[in-house]
Amino acid sequence: DGTSAEGGPITKLLGAAITIGDGSAGADIAVTFDGETNDGVITWMEDEDHFKFSDDVVIDSSKRLYFFDEGGEYLHGDGTDLNLVASADINIPANVGLTFGDDGEKIEGDGTDLTITGNNIKLTATADVVLPSGVGLVLDGSGNEKIESDGTDISFSVGSGGDINIPSSIGLTFGDDGEKIEG
Repeated sequence: DGTSAEGGPITKLLGAAITIGDGSAGADIAVTFDGETNDGVITWMEDEDHFKFSDDVVIDSSKRLYFFDEGGEYLHGDGTDLNLVASADINIPANVGLTFGDDGEKIEGDGTDLTITGNNIKLTATADVVLPSGVGLVLDGSGNEKIESDGTDISFSVGSGGDINIPSSIGLTFGDDGEKIEG
């Protein structure tokens, strides 16, 4: 550091491989960046086998945080959006969801069912919403009330003793409005 008998300050480390630490078992190795009012610390956590940053890590908007290699998955932001980019699936473990609006709305899967939870769920599609043949829209949770298509016919199922209710002054029309049933 330039004090007597210690030599001059080290301003540059030369070499292609530099080792910090003495190989002691269980010893964490900290590198401190000594600023005037704020310090930064990066610590190699020996037992945990990872780095710990004691301060924020900021990635410039023109840079990305890559996983695997620079051709793989990465995170980047543009000051407005955070983008998670992958060339294949983004996997979220079972029973872990994506939450929106301070946990007001949530999408979660358990490996069998996908559950979307929210006060009001609005589907704003710009094209058809497609259900495959033989798969229906269940309205009551028990499967008793269902709308389903087999590719030829549309079937309406109701529970035992149930009705399909059509409001007054609303009818069913047949043959380009040639025949109508209305109550």
